[in-house]
Amino acid sequence: MAKKDSMEKQDTVKKEMTTEEAIAYRASQYKPQAVVLTELQKREQFRLFWAKQKAQYGKPKELEEILWLHLTASKMNDPTQFEAGLKHFGLKKLSN
Repeated sequence: MAKKDSMEKQDTVKKEMTTEEAIAYRASQYKPQAVVLTELQKREQFRLFWAKQKAQYGKPKELEEILWLHLTASKMNDPTQFEAGLKHFGLKKLSN
């Protein structure tokens, strides 16, 4: 019985990690955090998006503010939803 208790104690004793094991352990603990954009950052992303895409839609730059208001009202102001928001607004890309 005493032999069994001593074996259990040996199992519970923590062994020291090597440098490689410590690095691997810390890397396994890392969980990437989702980037949360502020309203100003989203607005800037849309401004850049519209500057690149306005020619493909055949619309003037002045429409940008109206589109941004539509995107925020319809909760499509995330950069991944810009194209869906423009489609929801009724814009279609011009065919070349």
